[in-house]
Amino acid sequence: MTYLIKHKQLSNNYFIINRKVQLFVLFISLLLPISPFAQTDEYTIKIVLLERFTRFIEWPEESAISDTSQPFVLGLIGKNPFGSKPEDIYSTRKMRNKKVKIRYISKLDEIEGCHLLFISKSEEKKLSKILSFTKDKPILTISDTKGFAEEGVLINLYLKEDKVQFEINESAVRESGLSMSYMLLKTGKIVNPAR
Repeated sequence: MTYLIKHKQLSNNYFIINRKVQLFVLFISLLLPISPFAQTDEYTIKIVLLERFTRFIEWPEESAISDTSQPFVLGLIGKNPFGSKPEDIYSTRKMRNKKVKIRYISKLDEIEGCHLLFISKSEEKKLSKILSFTKDKPILTISDTKGFAEEGVLINLYLKEDKVQFEINESAVRESGLSMSYMLLKTGKIVNPAR
């Protein structure tokens, strides 16, 4: 009987580990080469990556992330580089098992309630104000502008050798109250290690 219980526990553990590995491989498969001339392809990959990142992030309970009756709020601040892709993709796809609500943000107070905030390059001059608003809040900030991770954006996407890659500000992640999977931390380039 003890053997059967232990075998079942091992099988369950194997399933959980195997599922995490499958998710990780799926995530990494998006970091494939893209044509430098295909701007559309680059931003399709980036908008899909936003959802992939959420699979490796844990929000605190007070963010109501587990309440599937409430939407996952994806905020976009600044000039929209994605065009209609957010609506096209997330009208049928979910994030964290929740319907996705796209919020186009023009004022700082509209950030309140976002789970994920994509910060456009056009917000470079306002970046410190945006980050002072999101600091210490469980909001996953993502950008695709050089230097934004060093300034405090949690994840920054960039192109290297025609591949979409990402860097992580680990200290800013810790301050945000979000928990990031070890697998994600090992895959991204760390720009500001937590101490």
